Amino acid sequence: MKCPKCGAYIPEGNLYCGKCGTEISFVPEFEPEVENRINESLSGVADHLKEDIFHTKVLFDKDANPESSADYKRVLITGTMAVIIIAIAIVACFLVIHGVNSTKSYEERAQEYYVEGKLDKAIEALSKAVRESKDVTESENLMFKLYGYQMEADYREEAKDTLSELADTELYSEETAILATRELIKLYEEEKDYDSVVEIISSTNLQKIKTEYADYFPVKPEIIPEEGEYDSVIEVTISTDSEGDIYYTVNGSDPDETAIKYEDAVILEEVGDYVIKAVCINKYGLKSDIVTAIYNIDHIGPAAPEILEESGEYSQSTKIVAVCDADCSIYYTTDGSDPTTESTLYVTPITMPIGTSHFRFVTADAEGNLSEIIDRDYHLSYSTLVSVDQARSSIIQILVKLDILLDSTGKMRGEEGYYDYVYDKDIEIEGSGLYYVFVEKHVLNDGSSKDTGLLYAVNTHDGKVNRLGYDSSGKYTLITISNR
Repeated sequence: MKCPKCGAYIPEGNLYCGKCGTEISFVPEFEPEVENRINESLSGVADHLKEDIFHTKVLFDKDANPESSADYKRVLITGTMAVIIIAIAIVACFLVIHGVNSTKSYEERAQEYYVEGKLDKAIEALSKAVRESKDVTESENLMFKLYGYQMEADYREEAKDTLSELADTELYSEETAILATRELIKLYEEEKDYDSVVEIISSTNLQKIKTEYADYFPVKPEIIPEEGEYDSVIEVTISTDSEGDIYYTVNGSDPDETAIKYEDAVILEEVGDYVIKAVCINKYGLKSDIVTAIYNIDHIGPAAPEILEESGEYSQSTKIVAVCDADCSIYYTTDGSDPTTESTLYVTPITMPIGTSHFRFVTADAEGNLSEIIDRDYHLSYSTLVSVDQARSSIIQILVKLDILLDSTGKMRGEEGYYDYVYDKDIEIEGSGLYYVFVEKHVLNDGSSKDTGLLYAVNTHDGKVNRLGYDSSGKYTLITISNR
């Protein structure tokens, strides 16, 4: 409490102000019911006092003896004192009988009322306890307890007010504010009042709450490709990082739940202007910002070619088939560049190269207008039928046949020692397949050896032997071994 003279704070229980020394008088607070009963009792005592005074007066009036007036005054005074003493005794009895104690805290009174089922009185007492509390932690605990009482009494609006106060970080700790905000959001969620939830999250300075309930704020969609002018059919895709449904329009009107629900790409294949607007609506019915993309298609080229073989892994000889509209031609590249009318013309199905290959196809009409480019990636790998030992033997056999080696031991005419062929690794040569690589070594009589610098490559599928070299770009290349 505050000092009535200087306004300084006085701790509970002190009888004087520590700052100015003013003595503090405590006035006990009574319950209205008890106070009324005390008043009734005192009123009764006063009535009895009047009767006694009246009878005494009558008694003295009968004697009508002037000398007895002093005795009359003594009786009157004595009676009055007796009544006062009785009144004090009655008040004391009421205080004892009804358990009223001026030193009992409001929180204790609230608890007693709660146990007795008097929720309104418990709420009133606890509210006073909150107002008088000087300790933040104590005040937080009291406020949460008050919130519990209010909810039990079904005073939801008052409960929301209590939580709103607890959510104020200027008054209470951040931890308390987070707990109160979560509980407050829960109340509004139960009522499906999502607008109020959004308002709470938007206005709070608690980053943890903003992160925790981020799904209340749907992210605006992204439209691909970029808006602009196009001279071919375009495929428009719309996506968002938020959970929810996307709705869009193509006539420039603002989309809502009644607009077209996005499920597949939007194909713009006619000349003209398009204004696409899209919005994301989450499970709470809340909308993101609307995103807009404006497209102008001033010319439509030929349709893209249809390639029957999809990209992927292949294990047997395959032909690549391409189809286009009549009066159009197909061109392709295998080096990753964009195909044009100057590229290789597709005439008949293409034999899929062994190993990894990358094709790019385009359609050209009679005026030279080009379609969208179609990409295909293939990997053709036959099953391995030749082992490493078989491949090594194949190298020696063909070198003996070519009279480079004298026999299967690797001896060479006019040179000491012998030649050995050591497996090094597997490689894939673009368009040719998978090969074993062998290094040729010259082993001398003393057991030492050195590389000759020659490499051999043996196809893992058919066992064909080749010399291995490098082209000008540093890539592996196969050198056919010919007869001498």
